[in-house]
Amino acid sequence: MAQPLTVSIAKDGKPVTDLEPYVDASAHLTAFHEGDAAFAHPHPTTKVSGDNGGPDLSFRAELPTSGNWRLFLQFQTGGKLHTAALALRVG
Repeated sequence: MAQPLTVSIAKDGKPVTDLEPYVDASAHLTAFHEGDAAFAHPHPTTKVSGDNGGPDLSFRAELPTSGNWRLFLQFQTGGKLHTAALALRVG
């Protein structure tokens, strides 16, 4: 079942509001389930144009298996690609 997932991006405790489109999306998110080969690629529902996106990014997450997931979020600011690792427990 799809669930909404919102990620907030901050740097040094301050909201990041200059997100740029990256590969035609506000960000990219991949998710890997602990202990098996389950994989998900939730798509963003937040639109970014120019350099005025953020700090909140929403995704439609369909994580098919409960348990621990490792998420990797890729987003762009100032022409530079950033990758953040996140942990998520799905009950």
